[in-house]
Amino acid sequence: MSGVVSIDELAGVLTEAYEHLEVGQVNDHAAYLLLFKGDGGWHRHTQDELYLVIQGEVKIEFRNQPTVVLGRNDTLVVRSYTTHCASSGEGAFVLMFKPKEMFAPQEPVEE
Repeated sequence: MSGVVSIDELAGVLTEAYEHLEVGQVNDHAAYLLLFKGDGGWHRHTQDELYLVIQGEVKIEFRNQPTVVLGRNDTLVVRSYTTHCASSGEGAFVLMFKPKEMFAPQEPVEE
């Protein structure tokens, strides 16, 4: 059995926006805590990822879909190869679930 992890304590450690702090791993996927602040930049991934907003508000823009605004306890799955840009004006803590192999260089996309 793994040890208990406090999201509140980990949130106090995060100071850099969009830095991934691993919370735990299940098979080939991991949960990461991130501080969203400002614009995360347009990009896409080769696999799906799930957002769970813990605190604050996150805006996710898409190229060919409506913008989605997530608040506390809202989730969203962004499907593979979907060009998107996540941002938060006031700052937000987000738990993300994604394959560990996604940390190979992502595909940046011009705005």
